[in-house]
Amino acid sequence: MGDLILHTQGICIQLAVYGYSRPGDSSGFEDLTVTAGGSSDFLSGSSSYLGRIKITLPEYSKRIDTSEDIKRKLRTHFDEFPGVIFDFSAGHGRGAGNADPIDILIKSNDKEAAKETAVELKKLIAENVKGATEPDTDISDGLPQLEVAVDRERAYELGLTISGIGSEINASIDGITASKYRIMGDEYDILLILKKEDRNEIPDLETIFIPNGRGEFIPVSAFAKLVKSTGPVDINRLDQTRVIHVTAGLEKGVKLNKVQKEIDDLIRSEMIIPESVSIEYSGDVGDLKEYGIKFIIIMIMALFLVYGVMASQFESFKDPFIMFLTVPLMIIGVVAIHLITGSPFSMFTAVGIIMLSGIVVNNGIVLVDYINLLIGRGEALEEACIKGGVNRLRPVLMTTLTTILGMSPMAFIPGEGSELVQPIGQAVIGGLTTSTLITLFFIPLVFILFNKKRFGGRNEAD
Repeated sequence: MGDLILHTQGICIQLAVYGYSRPGDSSGFEDLTVTAGGSSDFLSGSSSYLGRIKITLPEYSKRIDTSEDIKRKLRTHFDEFPGVIFDFSAGHGRGAGNADPIDILIKSNDKEAAKETAVELKKLIAENVKGATEPDTDISDGLPQLEVAVDRERAYELGLTISGIGSEINASIDGITASKYRIMGDEYDILLILKKEDRNEIPDLETIFIPNGRGEFIPVSAFAKLVKSTGPVDINRLDQTRVIHVTAGLEKGVKLNKVQKEIDDLIRSEMIIPESVSIEYSGDVGDLKEYGIKFIIIMIMALFLVYGVMASQFESFKDPFIMFLTVPLMIIGVVAIHLITGSPFSMFTAVGIIMLSGIVVNNGIVLVDYINLLIGRGEALEEACIKGGVNRLRPVLMTTLTTILGMSPMAFIPGEGSELVQPIGQAVIGGLTTSTLITLFFIPLVFILFNKKRFGGRNEAD
């Protein structure tokens, strides 16, 4: 099963039935749940009316529309509801990657600068990047609040400290426990606090006095003023720095690296980033960057282990190196098959490449081992390479075809959760196909090049 959840701030019910009639033979969904009309209270920091449409899809084999098809249908009606904000999110279905492939972090301790940057970037993405869908930020309007703006220099001149000012204002508004009253074994707090009528309205700074070290009582209005503002409902931090997320989805078939480049170009050409603000990538782009170094390390370790095994078997450091030249050739096939199928590169593609590093050398092992066998029987170098390529053609092709055919269902047959394994199968098939075809011609030539001095005399003697 797979769920597709659509959050809306506004009209919900009418949109839910666009393109659908009722659950049945041609509905394309199993269950449709609509929650509409609920509004948040004062504490949530928003006065918007919220609604949610939850679409539960049937089993993969019975689906008429995929989740991407449903998103595409619903997006065509978004313009019919001006002033409404729509947002898709993943349900409980299985899938790959992040809920928001595009996730840009705006990091700054200056909340106003970060907010302005995030809002501007969201607007630029919505207006200029066609492949990005539902750009949004995690900024909320926040709660109304009153800030006591203290003139620190004036306060210090009056002999006051910031901690003393804060404690006295807090005691006036929230109260302070001065003592305890005990009676008949029960204990009660004695709370000193301003009168209720003084606490229910905007406090008069003339009524709050702060004692200084000289025994004088200074009214708060002498060194501070009230400022009306809004405070955030929540504050997100990353590495001890405030962060705002600018997120967006991707249209079906749109390359993530293409969208990322468009956003980079927009940031460089259209935005002036304050010095206090930094921009980083999270989401799928961040994952690729984060795991890229780990992938390189794992790849090097895998190649080192494979090289060690081949060197011990061939009792040579040169012959395994010849076969290792087939590894770069596999990248041609990996890139080609992704261009043909239109699927984006992902971490699962990297897993397939790591698998290939041990698979593609197999054909080289078969070929080089047979060439060495022929040379050991007295064949000339060039003749041994030609015969080796001809005689080993059938086993090399059989080995390759069995692997490719075995991987084909994984790579090309769709199914629920297939997006997890398809990149692995496609990478193996593409890389193995090109490396095999090129190996049959490339390895013999390189073998001759590397061993001309070693076996060259034998050719002249023959």
